[in-house]
Amino acid sequence: MKHKNMRYDNRYKYKLNMLEPGLIMMKIIGVLFVIGILFWVAGWHWFSALSLFLAGAVFAALLILAAIEAHQDKVLNEIAMRENDELEKKHEIG
Repeated sequence: MKHKNMRYDNRYKYKLNMLEPGLIMMKIIGVLFVIGILFWVAGWHWFSALSLFLAGAVFAALLILAAIEAHQDKVLNEIAMRENDELEKKHEIG
């Protein structure tokens, strides 16, 4: 459903920016993965499985948030291109 009056300024109330949070999440994933491997080597398989599961869960959340941000970027880019085309047409006429 496309709205003709939808503008870049009023499209999303909250725009995701996953650069810094994504880096933090990647560090958490790395730490949990290394802990999982260390627990596995130590023979504590229950703790290893838990740690690796948590690393996978954080990774899945990161992928979902990155997909949402990519969708928002695509929509906002389309709106900005449409507004730019409208502005160029006004300048050609005026």
